[in-house]
Amino acid sequence: MATKKKEKETEVATPIQQEYMRTGCDLLDLLIGGDKGVYGLPYGTILNIIGDKSAGKTFVKNEILAANYWRFKDRFVFHSDDCESGDTFDSMRLYNVELHPEEHKIGPKRIGDSATVEQMDAQVSLVLQSMEPGQVGIYALDSLDGLSDATREEMEANRLKLLKAGETVEDPGDYGAQIAKFMSQQFFRTKHKKLRDAQLSVIIVSQIRENMKAGTYGQKWTVSCGKALEFYAHTRIFLKTIYQIKKGDRVIGVYVSASTTKSKTPRPYRTVYFTIFFDYGIDNIGSNLDFLFDLRGKDGELTKAAKEITWSETAREKNRDNFVAWLTEKKLLEECLAAKKKTKSSLSVADILEWVEADPKRQEAFDREFGKTYTRVELIDLIEKKENKAMRDELTRRVREKWERIEDSIKTARPGKYSQE
Repeated sequence: MATKKKEKETEVATPIQQEYMRTGCDLLDLLIGGDKGVYGLPYGTILNIIGDKSAGKTFVKNEILAANYWRFKDRFVFHSDDCESGDTFDSMRLYNVELHPEEHKIGPKRIGDSATVEQMDAQVSLVLQSMEPGQVGIYALDSLDGLSDATREEMEANRLKLLKAGETVEDPGDYGAQIAKFMSQQFFRTKHKKLRDAQLSVIIVSQIRENMKAGTYGQKWTVSCGKALEFYAHTRIFLKTIYQIKKGDRVIGVYVSASTTKSKTPRPYRTVYFTIFFDYGIDNIGSNLDFLFDLRGKDGELTKAAKEITWSETAREKNRDNFVAWLTEKKLLEECLAAKKKTKSSLSVADILEWVEADPKRQEAFDREFGKTYTRVELIDLIEKKENKAMRDELTRRVREKWERIEDSIKTARPGKYSQE
């Protein structure tokens, strides 16, 4: 018996594999990943999405829920708490999943939209209790500003009672102090470790308010539960509309910047840009192309470069040396020289292109090596075709590589401290 007891005491628990919450947008994954090879946010952390009205906060929240639903499927547990009743998007049409069903159950219990912070706290506890080993989850609150608290509910009932009795209605008002106190002393303190252990992430959407105490150099905006939320959030992203995308005289989407105002990673304070279409969601392919080929100006408008994009699997640069090398590899150089009546030293780029274009088979082989020219719209249509998954994967790879090249270019490149002691 003693031996068995000793063996039991020395057992080591199997470590839980850390999963990462993707956003449905490669650039956002890089932004919140915050380190080389890390894409997305670790499950079990708090993400605060901040922004002014119509900056895409709810869209980003929904995109995250849908992306993780389809990535993990039966392993994914989620609840979208629409306490503001402002999420009117048709998620079934957009993402082929109902993100806010009328009858939503966590285990045997039905849960809905919270009215108070106390109710929200209890529902998060219920989701935590329902999660099984191997599952990951998201509780998305949209938004913290839409919640009341038990004290306010009592005050509302008391005002009605006074009014009916013909008495003077007086309300001392707490201006959100009770909510901030509850979130700081109850929710965050009791939940943050449980969230991490269960790999349940919490997304909190926040509306910005003018910070009257900012002064000349202070931050011009603030949010509900600012200090506590800032402390406990792993990452806070600030969304801002840069440009309205129009068709004719009607706005059909927005070009948005997302900046990390806080990130518990080695790469904080980064910014990415992406497009959102109201009838589609985040345009991941288009946003990737804009970043990879620098297709938008600082004002968000597409530049002339969007009309002529060269794409190939090898991305071999178009120049004379590479053209001649390709002709040599394909054993076509002598044929080209004879046709153009040129020597190798006098053969120009124009000569080669003219000779290639004269034969459809040569042109096809040339395009495979050096890429075909597309407009931005044509390339998006091509890449998003179901059969072209390899192109989508290649686009993601190139975007990540460019991001890392930029990061490498800004490193201090100094030796580690004490490395020579």
